[in-house]
Amino acid sequence: MRKTRRAVTLLALLVAACSRSPSATPPPASAGDPARPLPSPLPEVVARVNGQAIRIQQILPMAKGELDRVSVAERDKKKPEVLRSALRQYVDRELLLQEAIARGVRADSREVDWAYDQMRREYADDQAWNEFLTGQGMDAQSLKAELRARHTVDALLDREAADRRGERREVQAELLARLRARARIELYL
Repeated sequence: MRKTRRAVTLLALLVAACSRSPSATPPPASAGDPARPLPSPLPEVVARVNGQAIRIQQILPMAKGELDRVSVAERDKKKPEVLRSALRQYVDRELLLQEAIARGVRADSREVDWAYDQMRREYADDQAWNEFLTGQGMDAQSLKAELRARHTVDALLDREAADRRGERREVQAELLARLRARARIELYL
């Protein structure tokens, strides 16, 4: 009797949970004017690329750099466009990273460490370094992960350009076009 009651209760909870729409995954945004207002509140997951979630925290460092170049008066007006542009760039980077991983392309760890050390060297002490990282919306671990991802993508593009004997920019555009055509990309911004 107890098992039956638990099973019925569990089944009722599962049905109730499945009937609700997930709050963490808003419906995909329609394409259109990149300056259109942003959803409020901003969703935590702003896109999915082949099922891989892209979180708002991942694109904010890219957007922050661009927004820092805009006057304070223009910042609110430009924010939607800048965030969507950063998201498009991040989606492209994610497509290339996924392709690199699928092909077994890896970043050279020494180059990643060197790039990290070069950035770290510009800050005299730990406090200044941590303030820089915080200002970028990162910590040391996420910065290293981002550097590794960038170097992995660079290794893929270098290999492709060498194999095709082409210009890296052209090879990147062709590869991205192929990857976009077969990818599942959902944008929520």
